[in-house]
Amino acid sequence: MDFKELNKRFEKELDLSILQKEKIFSRYILIRSLGEEHICEILNNNNIKPLSKRKDDLFEQLFNTKIGNQEIISYIKDKYPQIRRQRHEEEAHLPEIIKNFGVVSCGIRNDNLNEESKKLVRNKSIASMEELNSAIDDLLQNKVKGYLLWEYYNQATNDLIEHLFNDNENVIPTLRKIKYVDFMIEINGEIVPFDLKITHISDDYFNCLSSGLTPDGNHDSYHVGSSVNEFQQIKDYYRSIKRTYNLPNYGDLKKSEIIEVLKSKHISAIDEKLNEFYLKRLDMVNSLEQNKKSIEWWNYKFQGERLFKNNNRFYIFLVYDDSFDDARPLKGKIELIADKVKTELNKLKNGEYNIIKYYYDKEQSKSGAYEIISTSVLISSHCECC
Repeated sequence: MDFKELNKRFEKELDLSILQKEKIFSRYILIRSLGEEHICEILNNNNIKPLSKRKDDLFEQLFNTKIGNQEIISYIKDKYPQIRRQRHEEEAHLPEIIKNFGVVSCGIRNDNLNEESKKLVRNKSIASMEELNSAIDDLLQNKVKGYLLWEYYNQATNDLIEHLFNDNENVIPTLRKIKYVDFMIEINGEIVPFDLKITHISDDYFNCLSSGLTPDGNHDSYHVGSSVNEFQQIKDYYRSIKRTYNLPNYGDLKKSEIIEVLKSKHISAIDEKLNEFYLKRLDMVNSLEQNKKSIEWWNYKFQGERLFKNNNRFYIFLVYDDSFDDARPLKGKIELIADKVKTELNKLKNGEYNIIKYYYDKEQSKSGAYEIISTSVLISSHCECC
């Protein structure tokens, strides 16, 4: 595969591992991380006149020169502090805001603000203009305000966490945004791009883990067992006491919402059973440090069809050890995340990572066996949202 073909396929290829097998990929991805102005400067520094203003032409011209990869890496590392200073100046206030942010909660199911407005405009019980204005004010002051606060928190913590990678001596930062590439690292002489993923550990993963996960040597790194999973255990118990305690229907409720219904009853027998569920979840959370590869595998195998990509990833997994709630608010624990990221990047530089195998079958056009490399850190803590 030559430069033109690789460049043509890079944006469209869903399986990055195919391109990574090409000998020219290291040089290609390094050059793709540069802006036009950076390429022109590198060429001029080597007494080479840029032959075009077109981005792709400049990529190819630099690619075909004898300017070595290490010289390009040195240029990137010399150039990045200038970009870093600008970003840090713009975001100098963020750590203090996040530190004093207080309890954060999205407050809107599935981030669907439109659904909340539909509920209001279709509410036939509103009988006067006064009630309508009151309902609108309540939605704006509570759910919409909470949602906007969450969105701000989410973006601000993303920005701060990205610095932990770009400022690390082992990382080759990108001088411009590249789709699916947040940072690069040199491993055994190869330039390897990584996509940073910060995510809570899904309830569906815990269902798989409680069903039994065992290593598999075929198309999947893991095989899911047949034991009754966590959610089914909770639903079975709920169903068994539903009539006795006049509980509402649970068909559309998430696991955490069923738990909240049970907690709200304040009945000792129910509280004892809830404590069993919490202890089982705690045992699973305590086992996760030894199961990080399986969480990585789950996130590849069950990724959504619309954004499917088989690319190298560095995951930051967030989980509560005393709650079934979504643990995204743990993104604010920047100091804890920083220590773990630094340790993991050192390991990654030394070639310590996981090889993930998975068979994807959520969409026919993307179905097949995939293999990719990944790594992760686990951030666990108590829930402060209640």
